[in-house]
Amino acid sequence: MVLPIELVARQPTPFWVVHAYGMNIRFSDQKSAEKYATKLEERVCAPHALPSEIQKQWTVEHFRMVRGA
Repeated sequence: MVLPIELVARQPTPFWVVHAYGMNIRFSDQKSAEKYATKLEERVCAPHALPSEIQKQWTVEHFRMVRGA
C-alpha cells in the first residue's frame, strides 16, 4: 500500500498532506511527510499477533453471532 502525499501550494506557506485511512495529516515539509507515510505503512503492514486468550474470545463471539444468539 502506498499512502498518497499531496502538495498544497497555498501562499505564503505551502504544506504537504498525507492521506491515510480517512485522515489528512499536515506537514510543513515534504521530507517529514514522506518519513511519516513510510513509517505508518511499515507499522500497518507489520505482522500482528493477538494473544491466544483474545483469539479464543473472538472465536466464541464469532460463533455466537453466526448462530444469531
